[in-house]
Amino acid sequence: MSRNLRLLRLFTVLGAALAVAACSKLFTETPRPLYRLSAPADIGTGLPPTKAQIVIDAPYSPEGLELRRIAVVRASNGLDYLADGDWADRTPAMIRAVLVEAFENSRAVAAVGPDTLDLRADFELDGDLRHFEAVYDSPGGAAAGTPTVWVSLAVKLVKIPEHKILAQTIINAHEPAAANATPQIVAAFNAATG
Repeated sequence: MSRNLRLLRLFTVLGAALAVAACSKLFTETPRPLYRLSAPADIGTGLPPTKAQIVIDAPYSPEGLELRRIAVVRASNGLDYLADGDWADRTPAMIRAVLVEAFENSRAVAAVGPDTLDLRADFELDGDLRHFEAVYDSPGGAAAGTPTVWVSLAVKLVKIPEHKILAQTIINAHEPAAANATPQIVAAFNAATG
């Protein structure tokens, strides 16, 4: 047997062993917990009802916020992620789901749905997710070492089919986390998003 053939077999056996070891890791590691946000259930009464139908787009977000990872800022311009949990869906899709549910809970809109359903609507709600992160060393933190969640969403109400912007605003919210632990940070995200 030639030396090259023996080396090839050795690398093949080593490659197979590494593949089996990598697969076994999939079955032995505990999956990271998944978190989701919930829409406010009790939207203020007295909202003027409308017969309009609204479709809600997933907001545009920068690549670092588009993931399922829970973003944190530890330095003035550095983005990092929590190591012990992820969002249950990509951030833009999760924000869209919360907005759809909030409009449904308001009972003021005749019909609302996500843009993925290809509905014929009167209006479209477009957005840009500018901030969706837990910021450490921020003013107003609940206690030393705890982050403050920052949510910022620029929204535009667009008339269909003209694609004319009728209204726009920027919604900002800051919510200090009760503790420096993933469940409390997620609760702060939920409060700020609400």
